Amino acid sequence: MANKNKKNFKLSIVEMFILMILQSEDMYGYQLSSFIEEHTDGRLIISESSLYPTLYKLLKNGYISDREAVVENRRVRVYYHIEESGKTHLSELLSDYRDVVQGFQDIENAVNTK
Repeated sequence: MANKNKKNFKLSIVEMFILMILQSEDMYGYQLSSFIEEHTDGRLIISESSLYPTLYKLLKNGYISDREAVVENRRVRVYYHIEESGKTHLSELLSDYRDVVQGFQDIENAVNTK
């Protein structure tokens, strides 16, 4: 059970990262994972096995959309774009996240003041 909860928690965090980043610009998968790794100084690395299932889930739920773009040598790159419903979902995820962080801090403070 603990592993399932840890996996669900991680996937929710990955969803938040993806949606937050896509608010600033459309990106393709590798670009998203590179952005996360770079802007966390390598502390967070999102593997393809976490990234793409999360992207597909966000697509299925209508939180993001995708478009194909032809790049060099006629390769196709899939760019992802946040939709209004994705912005609403992000707001809900961030609210839940902030509640968890505040709860953690409250408990930490209570334990440390004893």
